[in-house]
Amino acid sequence: MRNPSLNRYLPLAVALAACADRDPRYARSMESLAPVAAGSALVYVQPALARATVVDLTQETPTVRQVAVGADPVVVSARVAHDEALVLSRGERGSQGVAPAPATLSAITANGAARRWTLGSPFNAVAQDAAGRYAITYYNNSASAGRLLFNPNEVAVVDLDRPSGAANPVIRTVRSFGGVPNGVVFSPTMTVAGEPRTLAVVLSDAYVTLLDLNHPERSEVTVRLTLPEDARAVAPAQVVFDTDNATMYLRADQSNDLYVLRLVTVTPENATANDFRPALNQLAAGVRPADLALFGEANARKLLVVSPGSRDARVIDTVANTTTVVPLDAVANRVLLFNGPSPRSPAPALRALLYATAGVASAVSFVELTDIESRRSQNVETLQLGRITNQALALPERGVVMFGHPTSAMGSLSLLDLGRRTAAPIFSEAALENARFDDDRQALWVAPQSGQRLGFIELTNFRPGEIRLDAPIVDVIPVARGMARRVVALHDAPDGWITVVDGTDVTRERSRSLRGFLLTGLLDEGEAQ
Repeated sequence: MRNPSLNRYLPLAVALAACADRDPRYARSMESLAPVAAGSALVYVQPALARATVVDLTQETPTVRQVAVGADPVVVSARVAHDEALVLSRGERGSQGVAPAPATLSAITANGAARRWTLGSPFNAVAQDAAGRYAITYYNNSASAGRLLFNPNEVAVVDLDRPSGAANPVIRTVRSFGGVPNGVVFSPTMTVAGEPRTLAVVLSDAYVTLLDLNHPERSEVTVRLTLPEDARAVAPAQVVFDTDNATMYLRADQSNDLYVLRLVTVTPENATANDFRPALNQLAAGVRPADLALFGEANARKLLVVSPGSRDARVIDTVANTTTVVPLDAVANRVLLFNGPSPRSPAPALRALLYATAGVASAVSFVELTDIESRRSQNVETLQLGRITNQALALPERGVVMFGHPTSAMGSLSLLDLGRRTAAPIFSEAALENARFDDDRQALWVAPQSGQRLGFIELTNFRPGEIRLDAPIVDVIPVARGMARRVVALHDAPDGWITVVDGTDVTRERSRSLRGFLLTGLLDEGEAQ
């Protein structure tokens, strides 16, 4: 294995170790947030130094750059559908000799370029829409934001395609009925009041708040899911959007009903009023509904819902408002819709796989959706896997699902062929939660909890393999966007240690190791603190 380590940092590492015995600031300076991929680069963020280290993997020898970010960075995440990393920083409170600084959101590219938006308030969570156009920063449901006073219902809406300015981001406080945001989900582009819109749905206990991102100046719309005297914590857990009919379906904890919000066009009263209002309805969905999926033509939408509490699936006709109960032989809490053949019909058609995670079942159910209301259980085929399933990674475009099982003599993984409806065991020393797909879905990479071997499964022929590295692996990150397939194995080293593996020629000869890249300027910056 080639090892173009940054050897010039070795004396610095020795000096750092000596200094760390005397001053804990250096140990804090070495700590970094979990890295993320930004296209062809890895981005590490060191909170104590308020900087990001960008490891550009496009060249044979990676290029390392340092980029300043806002004070007190707390979150780093990959920007959706873009070759950038987003860094959320809470800013500086100010102290003797240190001026206060506002919270910021930074976008960093693989070549080290950076853009920054001033947020003002010390938010600690960020959510993005599916196109990577909008980000909303907010306070997650934690006890403290690190400030004497803060407004937990304040949010900032950032248009990531526009520079920071007077109208970007938009800072606002969402209406509250005593709760705080638990999360934010975004709608796909959907036509509302005759105009394409992207809506942000802020989830809180017992209510949701809708923000129109195309018209940020307009007021939010808040919908209560319970009556004022109802003390249940009906917390929204899933939102499914019907973009053709401007409707959203909500599943909530502590509720056996689904909530239907249909956005009805209205005439706005003024410039800051909305041109739609939600009409709320409820649909019975069994006991403890756990997952739902929408299918059917725009004028005949149906919901497929699994309810493990009543051990059934339900097909709800959203137009006729009728429900068909389909008994299941195996309890299920997940729904996967896929287009594919079956053993009885080679013609691709929309079908469903119902399965369970969290170790509650050892079988899965295939459902033929055509004529399901009349045929009910006759359209259900149960497949025994022989082992409890506790994890799943779905790859419907390739017609497979990978299941993880508790360790057993039959192996801890199995590969389910959706078309043939067969399951083959795969022996693995690693759990499925440590597995990652390539960006192009060519391979599945598996990192053990400890150990120096990186495993992989080629998804074109399902051939497994492994490669031995020079240190225990703590995580694996595929990086393939716009470049040859590469996978980065992370090693547990505070100075930064990675191994870059060629995803098309997985050999030690084609791999290379890089260590010490987090040390650049560390002593100088540590002394300045």
